Amino acid sequence: MSMKMKWFLIGGCILLLLGFYQVLTALAPEQEKMFRSQVRDTVKEKFPEQAENYSKTIGLFPFGGTQGGLREEKQGQPAVVLVHGLDDPGIVWQNLAPALLHEGYRVWHLEYPNDQPIVESTMLFFEELKKLRRLGVDHIAIVAHSMGGLVSRELLTSSAIDYGHFVQQQLAPRVEKLIMVGTPNHGSQMARFILFTEVRDHLDRLLKGQASGLGFVLDGAGEAKIDLLPGSLFLTRLNGRPHPAGVKMFIIAGITAPWSETQINDWLNSLDEKVRRDSSQEIEKISSALKSMSDGLGDGLVTVESARLENVPLSTVSGTHLSMIRNIAMDSDRVPPAVPIIVNQLKNEQ
Repeated sequence: MSMKMKWFLIGGCILLLLGFYQVLTALAPEQEKMFRSQVRDTVKEKFPEQAENYSKTIGLFPFGGTQGGLREEKQGQPAVVLVHGLDDPGIVWQNLAPALLHEGYRVWHLEYPNDQPIVESTMLFFEELKKLRRLGVDHIAIVAHSMGGLVSRELLTSSAIDYGHFVQQQLAPRVEKLIMVGTPNHGSQMARFILFTEVRDHLDRLLKGQASGLGFVLDGAGEAKIDLLPGSLFLTRLNGRPHPAGVKMFIIAGITAPWSETQINDWLNSLDEKVRRDSSQEIEKISSALKSMSDGLGDGLVTVESARLENVPLSTVSGTHLSMIRNIAMDSDRVPPAVPIIVNQLKNEQ
């Protein structure tokens, strides 16, 4: 047997095993999630020093500040907390955070073990917000990208946390607004394929000197992937609750199609003026087909329908899951389309 044929067979076996694994885990996702958590807990128990070092890289940090936790800031300025999504090393805020600082906001960003169960990430967020309240911050807005929106919704709606009670007792800041960007409120099948983003996350930590040989496990053992799948137990429970009382919510969804909903409406309005009245039904069919195609494509990871929540305003922008909120090229002077919308939403009725 030639060497080429051997490698071909080895590659085929690997793909077969991966496919078999996907089928098995799809049949019992909660059991897989439990097993992953047990692996993570065992690693933390066996390697306490590495776990302690990793814990210093998570929490709430002032944007542009160094690792080391919260510090007192000037009072009187409006405050915004940024919550990133799955396997994001924080660069998602490279365009938005400076824009918010320029507008006079105090800006914090949450760093959390984003591959762990979303409920655990939410508990970390909750404890960090209580620290923020002790610094004198009594009200905030949250801007969340991708899975960060689910972490934030869980915080505000979970009866186990009862966030409103802590606000009334002045033990946590009141959340006035929640802006979600590309959040898979009804899940995403793309969560099954997170290996690339996981590698990217840890490469970024390596460059920052925060990497650990156990980092792939300490930041979660992939349990978040299971929470993000459509129909997951986590999403079923979350979406079965009412929206948080007293919190103004807004959703921004990306569309990778070569046309926006506004452009579709403009084209069809123009067309409607030029054709016979009895053709209006055909024009409406074209409109529905184009919008359905755009919504189905979404931002490449999250469809518009997955982002949508009943009775919550939604705006669509052209862009992918990342390009709608940040520039891919670090030296680009482009303004990502979601950034001015977020700034306007925060300033509205401030």
